[in-house]
Amino acid sequence: MPVFLSTSSALFQNDVEQKDNIAALNIADGDRASLSSAAAPIIQYTASFLTDIRHHSYDLTSRNMALWCLAAYLACHVPCIEMRVDDLEQPAVKYNEPPAPPPAPAPPRPELKHGKCYHMPRERCPTAAKCARTDPASVFCCDVDSFRLKEALAIVMMPNTTNLHVLNATIEELDVSQAVFRRLASMAFTDGNIGKIVGQFPKYSPIACLNISNNNLTTAKLQPSIQRPFAYLFNLTVLDASANNLTEFPLSLVQSNRKISVDLSGNNYLPCKHFQKAMEANNNNNSSLVTFLNYKNTYCALDLVFNWFKDVKIVQIDHLRIQTELNVSCRNITPAGINCTCVPERLELLSAGVTNLVAVDCSRRHLAQLPANLPPNTVKLNVSYNNITSLQAVSDDPSYEHLRQLIVDYNDIDNIVELEGSKFIDNFMYFSISHNKLKTIHTYVLSNKFDTTGIFTAFSIGGNYIHCDCNTEKVLKPWLLENFRNIPDYRALQCAGGGAVVELREGDVCHAPRDWTDYIYYIIALEALVLALLVAKVSYDYWVFKSAGYLPWPANKMPRLPCDWLCE
Repeated sequence: MPVFLSTSSALFQNDVEQKDNIAALNIADGDRASLSSAAAPIIQYTASFLTDIRHHSYDLTSRNMALWCLAAYLACHVPCIEMRVDDLEQPAVKYNEPPAPPPAPAPPRPELKHGKCYHMPRERCPTAAKCARTDPASVFCCDVDSFRLKEALAIVMMPNTTNLHVLNATIEELDVSQAVFRRLASMAFTDGNIGKIVGQFPKYSPIACLNISNNNLTTAKLQPSIQRPFAYLFNLTVLDASANNLTEFPLSLVQSNRKISVDLSGNNYLPCKHFQKAMEANNNNNSSLVTFLNYKNTYCALDLVFNWFKDVKIVQIDHLRIQTELNVSCRNITPAGINCTCVPERLELLSAGVTNLVAVDCSRRHLAQLPANLPPNTVKLNVSYNNITSLQAVSDDPSYEHLRQLIVDYNDIDNIVELEGSKFIDNFMYFSISHNKLKTIHTYVLSNKFDTTGIFTAFSIGGNYIHCDCNTEKVLKPWLLENFRNIPDYRALQCAGGGAVVELREGDVCHAPRDWTDYIYYIIALEALVLALLVAKVSYDYWVFKSAGYLPWPANKMPRLPCDWLCE
Protein backbone atom coordinates (compact mmCIF):
# COMPACT_ATOMS: atom_id res chain seq x y z
CA MET A 1 0.00 0.00 0.00
CA PRO A 2 2.81 2.56 0.77
CA VAL A 3 4.40 1.77 -2.52
CA PHE A 4 1.11 2.30 -4.32
CA LEU A 5 0.50 5.65 -2.54
CA SER A 6 3.95 6.96 -3.28
CA THR A 7 3.62 5.99 -6.89
CA SER A 8 0.22 7.66 -7.13
CA SER A 9 1.59 10.85 -5.49
CA ALA A 10 4.40 11.04 -8.00
CA LEU A 11 2.03 10.54 -10.88
CA PHE A 12 -0.30 13.30 -9.75
CA GLN A 13 2.62 15.67 -9.13
CA ASN A 14 3.66 15.24 -12.76
CA ASP A 15 0.05 15.79 -13.86
CA VAL A 16 -0.07 19.12 -12.08
CA GLU A 17 3.10 20.29 -13.77
CA GLN A 18 2.08 19.12 -17.28
CA LYS A 19 -1.03 20.61 -18.89
CA ASP A 20 -1.34 17.97 -21.55
CA ASN A 21 -1.66 15.17 -18.99
CA ILE A 22 -4.37 17.05 -17.12
CA ALA A 23 -6.28 17.75 -20.32
CA ALA A 24 -5.95 14.10 -21.26
CA LEU A 25 -8.06 13.22 -18.24
CA ASN A 26 -10.98 15.08 -19.78
CA ILE A 27 -12.57 12.05 -21.40
CA ALA A 28 -14.58 12.52 -24.54
CA ASP A 29 -18.32 12.09 -24.43
CA GLY A 30 -18.14 9.00 -26.60
CA ASP A 31 -15.69 7.34 -24.19
CA ARG A 32 -17.71 8.29 -21.11
CA ALA A 33 -20.71 6.53 -22.53
CA SER A 34 -18.78 3.29 -22.55
CA LEU A 35 -17.89 3.40 -18.81
CA SER A 36 -19.99 1.93 -16.03
CA SER A 37 -22.08 4.11 -13.77
CA ALA A 38 -19.68 3.45 -10.81
CA ALA A 39 -16.43 4.50 -12.54
CA ALA A 40 -17.79 7.61 -14.26
CA PRO A 41 -18.30 9.77 -11.06
CA ILE A 42 -14.76 8.98 -9.83
CA ILE A 43 -13.14 10.03 -13.02
CA GLN A 44 -15.22 13.20 -13.21
CA TYR A 45 -14.37 14.10 -9.61
CA THR A 46 -10.68 13.51 -10.16
CA ALA A 47 -10.63 15.64 -13.25
CA SER A 48 -12.43 18.55 -11.53
CA PHE A 49 -10.19 18.27 -8.45
CA LEU A 50 -6.99 18.45 -10.41
CA THR A 51 -8.32 21.42 -12.30
CA ASP A 52 -8.99 23.23 -9.05
CA ILE A 53 -5.46 22.48 -7.83
CA ARG A 54 -4.09 24.10 -10.93
CA HIS A 55 -6.17 27.24 -10.77
CA HIS A 56 -5.97 27.77 -7.00
CA SER A 57 -2.86 28.08 -4.91
CA TYR A 58 -3.44 25.62 -2.14
CA ASP A 59 -0.71 25.12 0.38
CA LEU A 60 1.28 21.94 0.46
CA THR A 61 -0.47 20.52 3.55
CA SER A 62 -3.89 20.81 2.09
CA ARG A 63 -2.63 19.42 -1.19
CA ASN A 64 -1.10 16.38 0.52
CA MET A 65 -4.24 15.72 2.53
CA ALA A 66 -6.27 15.79 -0.61
CA LEU A 67 -3.94 13.40 -2.32
CA TRP A 68 -4.07 11.01 0.65
CA CYS A 69 -7.87 11.04 0.54
CA LEU A 70 -7.89 10.41 -3.16
CA ALA A 71 -5.38 7.58 -2.82
CA ALA A 72 -7.46 5.93 -0.08
CA TYR A 73 -10.59 6.16 -2.18
CA LEU A 74 -8.86 4.73 -5.16
CA ALA A 75 -7.38 1.89 -3.12
CA CYS A 76 -10.85 0.85 -2.08
CA HIS A 77 -12.12 0.83 -5.67
CA VAL A 78 -9.10 -0.53 -7.52
CA PRO A 79 -10.76 -3.83 -8.56
CA CYS A 80 -13.81 -2.00 -9.86
CA ILE A 81 -11.75 0.51 -11.81
CA GLU A 82 -9.47 -2.15 -13.22
CA MET A 83 -12.47 -4.01 -14.44
CA ARG A 84 -13.92 -0.89 -16.05
CA VAL A 85 -10.55 -0.04 -17.64
CA ASP A 86 -10.49 -3.48 -19.18
CA ASP A 87 -13.85 -2.71 -20.58
CA LEU A 88 -12.52 0.52 -22.05
CA GLU A 89 -9.82 -1.39 -23.87
CA GLN A 90 -12.51 -3.18 -25.93
CA PRO A 91 -13.77 -1.48 -29.14
CA ALA A 92 -16.68 0.79 -28.49
CA VAL A 93 -20.11 -0.15 -29.82
CA LYS A 94 -21.48 2.25 -32.42
CA TYR A 95 -25.05 2.88 -31.41
CA ASN A 96 -25.69 5.45 -34.12
CA GLU A 97 -25.37 2.81 -36.98
CA PRO A 98 -28.02 0.02 -36.90
CA PRO A 99 -26.85 -3.44 -37.98
CA ALA A 100 -27.32 -4.31 -41.68
CA PRO A 101 -30.29 -6.60 -42.37
CA PRO A 102 -29.49 -10.13 -43.58
CA PRO A 103 -29.62 -10.56 -47.40
CA ALA A 104 -33.04 -11.47 -48.72
CA PRO A 105 -33.32 -14.97 -50.16
CA ALA A 106 -33.43 -15.22 -53.96
CA PRO A 107 -36.99 -15.37 -55.31
CA PRO A 108 -38.05 -18.81 -56.40
CA ARG A 109 -37.88 -19.30 -60.18
CA PRO A 110 -40.15 -21.83 -61.89
CA GLU A 111 -38.33 -24.63 -63.65
CA LEU A 112 -39.19 -24.74 -67.36
CA LYS A 113 -39.13 -28.48 -67.81
CA HIS A 114 -41.22 -30.85 -69.88
CA GLY A 115 -43.35 -28.09 -71.34
CA LYS A 116 -44.43 -26.68 -67.98
CA CYS A 117 -44.40 -22.92 -68.18
CA TYR A 118 -45.28 -20.81 -65.18
CA HIS A 119 -48.90 -21.86 -64.65
CA MET A 120 -51.35 -21.31 -61.82
CA PRO A 121 -54.71 -23.05 -61.20
CA ARG A 122 -57.98 -21.13 -61.20
CA GLU A 123 -58.25 -21.61 -57.43
CA ARG A 124 -55.36 -19.18 -57.05
CA CYS A 125 -57.07 -16.38 -58.98
CA PRO A 126 -56.85 -12.98 -57.24
CA THR A 127 -60.07 -11.94 -55.49
CA ALA A 128 -59.71 -8.19 -55.03
CA ALA A 129 -57.77 -7.28 -58.17
CA LYS A 130 -57.57 -8.85 -61.60
CA CYS A 131 -53.80 -9.36 -61.33
CA ALA A 132 -51.61 -10.10 -58.33
CA ARG A 133 -48.04 -11.14 -57.57
CA THR A 134 -47.73 -14.75 -56.44
CA ASP A 135 -44.02 -14.37 -55.66
CA PRO A 136 -41.41 -11.65 -56.21
CA ALA A 137 -40.89 -12.69 -59.85
CA SER A 138 -44.35 -13.91 -60.93
CA VAL A 139 -47.71 -12.33 -61.79
CA PHE A 140 -51.05 -14.13 -62.17
CA CYS A 141 -54.13 -12.58 -63.84
CA CYS A 142 -57.65 -13.92 -64.31
CA ASP A 143 -60.74 -12.99 -66.33
CA VAL A 144 -59.53 -9.82 -68.00
CA ASP A 145 -60.07 -7.99 -71.26
CA SER A 146 -57.61 -5.84 -73.17
CA PHE A 147 -58.20 -2.66 -71.16
CA ARG A 148 -58.22 -4.27 -67.71
CA LEU A 149 -55.14 -6.33 -68.49
CA LYS A 150 -53.14 -3.31 -69.57
CA GLU A 151 -54.30 -1.34 -66.53
CA ALA A 152 -53.52 -4.15 -64.07
CA LEU A 153 -50.12 -5.02 -65.50
CA ALA A 154 -49.05 -1.38 -65.23
CA ILE A 155 -49.56 -1.68 -61.48
CA VAL A 156 -48.19 -5.12 -60.59
CA MET A 157 -45.41 -5.64 -63.12
CA MET A 158 -41.96 -4.84 -61.71
CA PRO A 159 -38.52 -4.79 -63.37
CA ASN A 160 -37.74 -8.17 -61.78
CA THR A 161 -40.95 -9.85 -63.02
CA THR A 162 -40.01 -12.74 -65.31
CA ASN A 163 -43.14 -14.94 -65.22
CA LEU A 164 -46.67 -14.10 -66.34
CA HIS A 165 -49.81 -16.23 -66.56
CA VAL A 166 -53.06 -14.75 -67.84
CA LEU A 167 -56.07 -17.06 -67.49
CA ASN A 168 -59.29 -16.59 -69.47
CA ALA A 169 -58.42 -13.39 -71.28
CA THR A 170 -60.73 -11.97 -73.95
CA ILE A 171 -58.44 -9.93 -76.18
CA GLU A 172 -59.14 -8.75 -79.71
CA GLU A 173 -55.48 -8.02 -80.49
CA LEU A 174 -52.60 -9.15 -78.32
CA ASP A 175 -49.65 -6.88 -79.06
CA VAL A 176 -46.55 -8.86 -78.08
CA SER A 177 -44.25 -5.90 -78.72
CA GLN A 178 -45.38 -4.11 -75.54
CA ALA A 179 -42.61 -3.13 -73.16
CA VAL A 180 -44.30 -4.98 -70.30
CA PHE A 181 -43.40 -8.33 -71.97
CA ARG A 182 -39.74 -7.58 -72.68
CA ARG A 183 -38.24 -9.11 -69.54
CA LEU A 184 -40.43 -12.21 -69.36
CA ALA A 185 -38.85 -15.66 -69.43
CA SER A 186 -42.19 -17.47 -69.17
CA MET A 187 -45.33 -16.09 -70.82
CA ALA A 188 -48.67 -17.90 -70.69
CA PHE A 189 -52.07 -16.86 -72.08
CA THR A 190 -54.37 -19.85 -71.59
CA ASP A 191 -58.04 -20.80 -71.71
CA GLY A 192 -59.24 -17.58 -73.27
CA ASN A 193 -60.17 -16.08 -76.61
CA ILE A 194 -57.52 -14.16 -78.53
CA GLY A 195 -58.65 -12.56 -81.77
CA LYS A 196 -55.21 -11.98 -83.25
CA ILE A 197 -51.57 -11.80 -82.22
CA VAL A 198 -49.94 -8.65 -83.61
CA GLY A 199 -46.64 -6.87 -83.24
CA GLN A 200 -43.36 -8.65 -82.83
CA PHE A 201 -41.35 -9.86 -79.88
CA PRO A 202 -38.23 -7.71 -79.46
CA LYS A 203 -34.89 -8.94 -80.73
CA TYR A 204 -33.18 -11.43 -78.43
CA SER A 205 -36.28 -11.76 -76.29
CA PRO A 206 -35.53 -13.82 -73.13
CA ILE A 207 -38.77 -15.81 -73.45
CA ALA A 208 -37.89 -19.47 -73.00
CA CYS A 209 -41.41 -20.82 -72.51
CA LEU A 210 -44.50 -19.67 -74.44
CA ASN A 211 -47.94 -21.09 -73.62
CA ILE A 212 -50.85 -20.00 -75.85
CA SER A 213 -53.01 -23.07 -75.41
CA ASN A 214 -56.81 -23.18 -75.70
CA ASN A 215 -57.35 -19.70 -77.15
CA ASN A 216 -59.33 -20.53 -80.31
CA LEU A 217 -56.32 -19.52 -82.39
CA THR A 218 -56.11 -20.24 -86.10
CA THR A 219 -53.02 -20.16 -88.28
CA ALA A 220 -53.88 -16.69 -89.58
CA LYS A 221 -54.23 -15.40 -86.02
CA LEU A 222 -51.04 -17.06 -84.77
CA GLN A 223 -48.51 -16.05 -87.41
CA PRO A 224 -49.60 -13.32 -89.84
CA SER A 225 -47.49 -13.45 -92.97
CA ILE A 226 -46.38 -9.82 -92.78
CA GLN A 227 -45.66 -9.17 -89.09
CA ARG A 228 -44.00 -12.48 -88.12
CA PRO A 229 -44.44 -11.97 -84.34
CA PHE A 230 -42.23 -14.93 -83.34
CA ALA A 231 -39.24 -14.19 -85.58
CA TYR A 232 -36.87 -13.25 -82.74
CA LEU A 233 -37.67 -15.91 -80.13
CA PHE A 234 -34.14 -17.30 -80.28
CA ASN A 235 -34.24 -18.49 -76.64
CA LEU A 236 -37.53 -20.36 -76.95
CA THR A 237 -37.27 -23.95 -75.73
CA VAL A 238 -40.92 -24.77 -74.94
CA LEU A 239 -43.96 -23.97 -77.07
CA ASP A 240 -47.46 -25.01 -76.00
CA ALA A 241 -50.05 -24.26 -78.69
CA SER A 242 -52.36 -27.13 -77.87
CA ALA A 243 -56.17 -27.12 -78.06
CA ASN A 244 -56.43 -24.53 -80.83
CA ASN A 245 -57.60 -24.65 -84.46
CA LEU A 246 -54.25 -24.49 -86.25
CA THR A 247 -54.10 -25.77 -89.83
CA GLU A 248 -50.40 -25.11 -90.49
CA PHE A 249 -47.39 -26.21 -88.48
CA PRO A 250 -45.48 -23.19 -87.05
CA LEU A 251 -42.24 -24.21 -88.77
CA SER A 252 -40.71 -20.76 -88.21
CA LEU A 253 -40.56 -21.53 -84.47
CA VAL A 254 -38.65 -24.77 -84.89
CA GLN A 255 -36.35 -24.06 -87.84
CA SER A 256 -33.33 -23.02 -85.79
CA ASN A 257 -30.37 -25.05 -84.64
CA ARG A 258 -31.60 -25.57 -81.10
CA LYS A 259 -33.73 -28.11 -79.31
CA ILE A 260 -37.33 -27.20 -78.67
CA SER A 261 -40.28 -28.98 -77.09
CA VAL A 262 -43.63 -28.48 -78.81
CA ASP A 263 -47.14 -29.40 -77.72
CA LEU A 264 -49.61 -29.33 -80.63
CA SER A 265 -52.13 -31.81 -79.31
CA GLY A 266 -55.72 -30.88 -79.96
CA ASN A 267 -54.92 -29.40 -83.41
CA ASN A 268 -56.13 -32.37 -85.43
CA TYR A 269 -56.05 -30.75 -88.85
CA LEU A 270 -52.35 -29.98 -89.08
CA PRO A 271 -50.94 -31.58 -92.26
CA CYS A 272 -48.85 -34.66 -91.64
CA LYS A 273 -46.19 -33.50 -94.11
CA HIS A 274 -45.42 -30.53 -91.82
CA PHE A 275 -44.76 -32.89 -88.93
CA GLN A 276 -42.45 -34.86 -91.19
CA LYS A 277 -40.38 -31.75 -91.93
CA ALA A 278 -40.13 -30.99 -88.23
CA MET A 279 -39.07 -34.54 -87.41
CA GLU A 280 -36.40 -34.43 -90.11
CA ALA A 281 -34.75 -31.40 -88.46
CA ASN A 282 -31.59 -32.86 -86.90
CA ASN A 283 -28.59 -31.35 -85.19
CA ASN A 284 -24.93 -32.25 -85.63
CA ASN A 285 -25.36 -35.30 -83.41
CA ASN A 286 -28.06 -36.62 -85.76
CA SER A 287 -30.67 -36.38 -83.01
CA SER A 288 -34.02 -34.72 -83.46
CA LEU A 289 -34.21 -31.06 -82.50
CA VAL A 290 -37.98 -31.19 -82.01
CA THR A 291 -39.57 -33.08 -79.13
CA PHE A 292 -43.33 -33.49 -79.24
CA LEU A 293 -44.92 -33.19 -75.83
CA ASN A 294 -48.14 -35.11 -75.22
CA TYR A 295 -46.96 -37.34 -78.06
CA LYS A 296 -49.63 -40.03 -77.87
CA ASN A 297 -52.43 -37.46 -78.12
CA THR A 298 -50.98 -35.56 -81.08
CA TYR A 299 -52.65 -36.24 -84.43
CA CYS A 300 -52.34 -34.95 -87.97
CA ALA A 301 -54.44 -34.94 -91.14
CA LEU A 302 -53.58 -36.77 -94.33
CA ASP A 303 -52.82 -34.46 -97.23
CA LEU A 304 -55.90 -34.74 -99.43
CA VAL A 305 -54.13 -33.22 -102.45
CA PHE A 306 -52.06 -36.38 -102.85
CA ASN A 307 -54.52 -39.04 -101.82
CA TRP A 308 -57.44 -38.64 -104.24
CA PHE A 309 -60.23 -39.36 -101.82
CA LYS A 310 -62.82 -37.14 -100.19
CA ASP A 311 -62.75 -38.26 -96.57
CA VAL A 312 -60.29 -36.77 -94.07
CA LYS A 313 -58.30 -39.32 -92.14
CA ILE A 314 -56.80 -38.27 -88.81
CA VAL A 315 -53.79 -40.35 -87.78
CA GLN A 316 -51.41 -40.41 -84.86
CA ILE A 317 -48.04 -38.81 -85.65
CA ASP A 318 -46.20 -42.00 -84.73
CA HIS A 319 -46.97 -43.17 -88.28
CA LEU A 320 -44.46 -40.60 -89.52
CA ARG A 321 -41.41 -42.08 -87.87
CA ILE A 322 -40.17 -44.19 -90.76
CA GLN A 323 -37.15 -42.28 -91.97
CA THR A 324 -34.61 -44.58 -90.28
CA GLU A 325 -36.02 -47.70 -91.91
CA LEU A 326 -36.29 -45.84 -95.19
CA ASN A 327 -32.62 -44.90 -95.20
CA VAL A 328 -31.67 -48.57 -94.77
CA SER A 329 -33.83 -49.59 -97.74
CA CYS A 330 -32.44 -46.78 -99.86
CA ARG A 331 -28.88 -48.07 -99.47
CA ASN A 332 -29.96 -51.40 -100.99
CA ILE A 333 -30.83 -49.90 -104.38
CA THR A 334 -28.72 -51.31 -107.22
CA PRO A 335 -26.38 -50.59 -108.90
CA ALA A 336 -24.55 -50.20 -105.61
CA GLY A 337 -23.02 -46.90 -104.68
CA ILE A 338 -25.31 -44.63 -106.71
CA ASN A 339 -26.48 -42.91 -103.50
CA CYS A 340 -30.09 -42.29 -104.43
CA THR A 341 -32.20 -40.09 -102.15
CA CYS A 342 -35.28 -41.60 -100.50
CA VAL A 343 -37.86 -39.46 -98.72
CA PRO A 344 -41.41 -40.06 -97.45
CA GLU A 345 -43.77 -38.91 -100.17
CA ARG A 346 -47.10 -39.06 -98.37
CA LEU A 347 -49.45 -41.24 -96.36
CA GLU A 348 -52.16 -43.18 -98.12
CA LEU A 349 -55.23 -44.84 -96.69
CA LEU A 350 -55.38 -48.44 -97.86
CA SER A 351 -57.53 -51.37 -96.79
CA ALA A 352 -54.84 -52.53 -94.36
CA GLY A 353 -54.51 -49.08 -92.77
CA VAL A 354 -52.24 -46.12 -93.26
CA THR A 355 -49.24 -46.83 -95.51
CA ASN A 356 -46.11 -44.72 -95.83
CA LEU A 357 -45.31 -44.11 -99.50
CA VAL A 358 -41.79 -43.39 -100.71
CA ALA A 359 -40.23 -41.13 -103.35
CA VAL A 360 -36.82 -42.07 -104.80
CA ASP A 361 -34.55 -39.61 -106.60
CA CYS A 362 -31.78 -41.15 -108.74
CA SER A 363 -31.33 -38.23 -111.12
CA ARG A 364 -27.88 -37.24 -112.40
CA ARG A 365 -26.29 -40.56 -111.37
CA HIS A 366 -24.82 -41.51 -114.80
CA LEU A 367 -27.10 -44.55 -115.01
CA ALA A 368 -27.25 -46.65 -118.18
CA GLN A 369 -30.31 -48.57 -116.99
CA LEU A 370 -33.14 -48.17 -114.53
CA PRO A 371 -32.24 -48.86 -110.86
CA ALA A 372 -33.48 -52.07 -109.27
CA ASN A 373 -34.54 -53.18 -105.79
CA LEU A 374 -36.40 -50.02 -104.90
CA PRO A 375 -37.67 -49.54 -101.30
CA PRO A 376 -41.09 -51.01 -100.50
CA ASN A 377 -44.07 -48.85 -101.47
CA THR A 378 -42.07 -46.68 -103.87
CA VAL A 379 -44.62 -44.55 -105.72
CA LYS A 380 -42.35 -41.96 -107.32
CA LEU A 381 -39.08 -42.42 -109.20
CA ASN A 382 -37.00 -39.67 -110.77
CA VAL A 383 -34.18 -40.84 -113.06
CA SER A 384 -33.77 -37.69 -115.15
CA TYR A 385 -30.45 -36.62 -116.67
CA ASN A 386 -29.00 -40.11 -117.12
CA ASN A 387 -28.16 -42.34 -120.10
CA ILE A 388 -31.04 -44.80 -119.82
CA THR A 389 -32.16 -46.46 -123.09
CA SER A 390 -34.82 -48.96 -121.97
CA LEU A 391 -37.93 -49.03 -119.78
CA GLN A 392 -38.12 -52.81 -119.54
CA ALA A 393 -37.43 -52.85 -115.78
CA VAL A 394 -40.75 -51.08 -115.15
CA SER A 395 -42.54 -54.18 -116.44
CA ASP A 396 -40.19 -56.83 -115.02
CA ASP A 397 -38.94 -55.59 -111.62
CA PRO A 398 -41.41 -56.35 -108.74
CA SER A 399 -40.19 -53.28 -106.81
CA TYR A 400 -41.91 -51.11 -109.47
CA GLU A 401 -45.30 -52.61 -108.61
CA HIS A 402 -46.58 -49.57 -106.70
CA LEU A 403 -45.02 -46.95 -108.97
CA ARG A 404 -47.39 -44.10 -109.78
CA GLN A 405 -45.03 -41.35 -110.94
CA LEU A 406 -42.12 -41.93 -113.31
CA ILE A 407 -39.85 -39.13 -114.51
CA VAL A 408 -37.30 -40.14 -117.15
CA ASP A 409 -36.58 -36.77 -118.77
CA TYR A 410 -33.31 -36.16 -120.62
CA ASN A 411 -32.37 -39.77 -121.36
CA ASP A 412 -31.90 -41.85 -124.55
CA ILE A 413 -35.20 -43.76 -124.68
CA ASP A 414 -36.57 -44.28 -128.21
CA ASN A 415 -39.96 -45.96 -127.58
CA ILE A 416 -42.54 -46.86 -124.94
CA VAL A 417 -43.60 -50.22 -126.41
CA GLU A 418 -41.92 -52.03 -123.49
CA LEU A 419 -44.57 -50.63 -121.14
CA GLU A 420 -47.47 -52.26 -122.96
CA GLY A 421 -49.56 -54.33 -120.56
CA SER A 422 -47.57 -53.30 -117.45
CA LYS A 423 -49.16 -52.33 -114.13
CA PHE A 424 -47.56 -48.94 -114.42
CA ILE A 425 -49.50 -48.10 -117.59
CA ASP A 426 -52.73 -49.09 -115.87
CA ASN A 427 -52.07 -47.17 -112.62
CA PHE A 428 -49.74 -44.24 -113.34
CA MET A 429 -50.72 -40.71 -112.36
CA TYR A 430 -47.76 -38.90 -113.90
CA PHE A 431 -45.40 -40.10 -116.63
CA SER A 432 -42.80 -37.71 -118.03
CA ILE A 433 -40.58 -38.83 -120.91
CA SER A 434 -39.74 -35.44 -122.37
CA HIS A 435 -36.43 -34.63 -124.09
CA ASN A 436 -35.60 -38.20 -125.10
CA LYS A 437 -35.09 -39.85 -128.50
CA LEU A 438 -38.60 -41.04 -129.28
CA LYS A 439 -39.19 -41.71 -133.00
CA THR A 440 -42.90 -42.34 -132.72
CA ILE A 441 -45.63 -42.37 -130.09
CA HIS A 442 -47.40 -45.70 -129.94
CA THR A 443 -50.80 -44.51 -128.87
CA TYR A 444 -52.17 -48.05 -128.57
CA VAL A 445 -49.86 -48.60 -125.56
CA LEU A 446 -51.87 -46.05 -123.60
CA SER A 447 -55.14 -47.46 -124.94
CA ASN A 448 -58.07 -45.73 -123.19
CA LYS A 449 -56.01 -44.60 -120.17
CA PHE A 450 -57.13 -40.98 -120.25
CA ASP A 451 -60.78 -41.89 -120.66
CA THR A 452 -60.83 -43.81 -117.37
CA THR A 453 -58.69 -41.56 -115.14
CA GLY A 454 -59.75 -38.14 -116.36
CA ILE A 455 -57.73 -35.07 -115.38
CA PHE A 456 -55.84 -36.87 -112.60
CA THR A 457 -53.41 -38.39 -115.11
CA ALA A 458 -50.63 -36.45 -116.85
CA PHE A 459 -48.35 -37.54 -119.69
CA SER A 460 -45.41 -35.33 -120.71
CA ILE A 461 -43.71 -35.89 -124.08
CA GLY A 462 -42.39 -32.46 -125.07
CA GLY A 463 -38.91 -32.03 -126.46
CA ASN A 464 -38.96 -35.20 -128.57
CA TYR A 465 -38.43 -35.08 -132.37
CA ILE A 466 -40.42 -37.86 -134.01
CA HIS A 467 -40.72 -39.06 -137.61
CA CYS A 468 -43.79 -37.45 -139.16
CA ASP A 469 -45.70 -38.99 -142.07
CA CYS A 470 -49.24 -39.27 -143.28
CA ASN A 471 -50.05 -41.73 -140.48
CA THR A 472 -48.81 -39.16 -137.94
CA GLU A 473 -51.22 -36.60 -139.33
CA LYS A 474 -54.09 -39.11 -139.54
CA VAL A 475 -53.60 -40.83 -136.13
CA LEU A 476 -51.23 -39.07 -133.71
CA LYS A 477 -52.35 -35.50 -134.33
CA PRO A 478 -56.04 -36.20 -133.58
CA TRP A 479 -55.02 -38.19 -130.48
CA LEU A 480 -53.00 -35.27 -129.12
CA LEU A 481 -55.81 -32.79 -129.70
CA GLU A 482 -58.32 -35.12 -128.11
CA ASN A 483 -56.28 -35.60 -124.91
CA PHE A 484 -54.72 -32.16 -124.57
CA ARG A 485 -55.93 -31.84 -120.98
CA ASN A 486 -53.79 -34.81 -119.96
CA ILE A 487 -50.80 -33.86 -122.15
CA PRO A 488 -49.87 -30.34 -120.98
CA ASP A 489 -46.90 -30.01 -123.37
CA TYR A 490 -48.57 -31.52 -126.45
CA ARG A 491 -47.57 -28.51 -128.54
CA ALA A 492 -43.88 -29.16 -127.71
CA LEU A 493 -43.86 -32.51 -129.55
CA GLN A 494 -41.89 -31.76 -132.71
CA CYS A 495 -41.38 -33.38 -136.10
CA ALA A 496 -37.82 -34.33 -137.03
CA GLY A 497 -38.17 -32.20 -140.15
CA GLY A 498 -39.36 -29.18 -138.21
CA GLY A 499 -42.67 -27.90 -136.91
CA ALA A 500 -45.05 -29.11 -134.23
CA VAL A 501 -47.01 -32.31 -134.75
CA VAL A 502 -50.33 -30.61 -134.01
CA GLU A 503 -49.64 -28.18 -136.87
CA LEU A 504 -49.23 -30.88 -139.57
CA ARG A 505 -51.35 -30.53 -142.72
CA GLU A 506 -52.47 -33.44 -144.85
CA GLY A 507 -51.19 -31.92 -148.07
CA ASP A 508 -47.71 -31.63 -146.61
CA VAL A 509 -47.31 -35.24 -145.54
CA CYS A 510 -49.86 -37.28 -147.53
CA HIS A 511 -48.55 -37.02 -151.14
CA ALA A 512 -47.54 -40.59 -152.30
CA PRO A 513 -47.35 -41.25 -156.22
CA ARG A 514 -50.63 -42.48 -157.78
CA ASP A 515 -51.12 -45.88 -159.69
CA TRP A 516 -54.09 -47.73 -161.26
CA THR A 517 -55.38 -48.74 -157.87
CA ASP A 518 -56.21 -45.11 -157.21
CA TYR A 519 -58.99 -45.49 -159.94
CA ILE A 520 -60.42 -48.79 -158.72
CA TYR A 521 -63.48 -47.10 -157.34
CA TYR A 522 -64.20 -45.47 -160.66
CA ILE A 523 -63.87 -48.82 -162.51
CA ILE A 524 -66.22 -50.56 -160.11
CA ALA A 525 -68.75 -47.80 -160.52
CA LEU A 526 -68.57 -48.02 -164.33
CA GLU A 527 -69.06 -51.79 -164.29
CA ALA A 528 -72.07 -51.45 -162.10
CA LEU A 529 -73.53 -48.91 -164.48
CA VAL A 530 -73.01 -51.17 -167.56
CA LEU A 531 -74.59 -54.11 -165.77
CA ALA A 532 -77.59 -52.04 -164.88
CA LEU A 533 -78.06 -50.89 -168.50
CA LEU A 534 -77.76 -54.46 -169.79
CA VAL A 535 -80.41 -55.71 -167.39
CA ALA A 536 -82.67 -52.86 -168.38
CA LYS A 537 -82.27 -53.63 -172.15
CA VAL A 538 -83.01 -57.32 -171.73
CA SER A 539 -86.06 -56.50 -169.66
CA TYR A 540 -87.31 -54.10 -172.35
CA ASP A 541 -86.79 -56.59 -175.20
CA TYR A 542 -88.72 -59.25 -173.31
CA TRP A 543 -91.62 -56.92 -172.73
CA VAL A 544 -91.79 -55.95 -176.45
CA PHE A 545 -91.63 -59.55 -177.58
CA LYS A 546 -94.48 -60.59 -175.32
CA SER A 547 -96.68 -57.66 -176.24
CA ALA A 548 -95.92 -57.26 -180.01
CA GLY A 549 -94.68 -60.72 -180.96
CA TYR A 550 -91.36 -59.55 -182.33
CA LEU A 551 -88.01 -58.59 -180.95
CA PRO A 552 -86.90 -54.99 -181.19
CA TRP A 553 -83.69 -53.97 -182.78
CA PRO A 554 -80.91 -55.06 -182.25
CA ALA A 555 -82.23 -58.28 -180.70
CA ASN A 556 -83.89 -59.39 -184.03
CA LYS A 557 -80.58 -59.08 -185.87
CA MET A 558 -78.74 -61.38 -183.51
CA PRO A 559 -78.17 -64.96 -184.83
CA ARG A 560 -80.09 -67.78 -183.28
CA LEU A 561 -78.27 -69.84 -180.75
CA PRO A 562 -78.70 -73.51 -179.86
CA CYS A 563 -80.16 -72.54 -176.51
CA ASP A 564 -82.87 -70.28 -177.89
CA TRP A 565 -85.42 -73.05 -177.72
CA LEU A 566 -85.22 -72.77 -173.93
CA CYS A 567 -86.74 -69.32 -174.20
CA GLU A 568 -89.47 -70.28 -176.69
